[in-house]
Amino acid sequence: MKLILAAAMPLFAGACAPLPELDMSSGFAAAADASSPVSSMQTGPTVTYRHRPVEEPGDWTVMNDEQIGGVE
Repeated sequence: MKLILAAAMPLFAGACAPLPELDMSSGFAAAADASSPVSSMQTGPTVTYRHRPVEEPGDWTVMNDEQIGGVE
């Protein structure tokens, strides 16, 4: 119990501390301007979907033998 109280006390004291003033310089305000039509974000990956019907499992022994190579 004492260990939990000792660990929680700095967290509680930090949560109750006053927040520092925010820096309102022109550099931050320009970066937050939403009126700019240009996006700096990269485009995401292209995702394609191919429908594949459900099938019964096939015979894997032939494919396994082909991948091993040299085994008869």
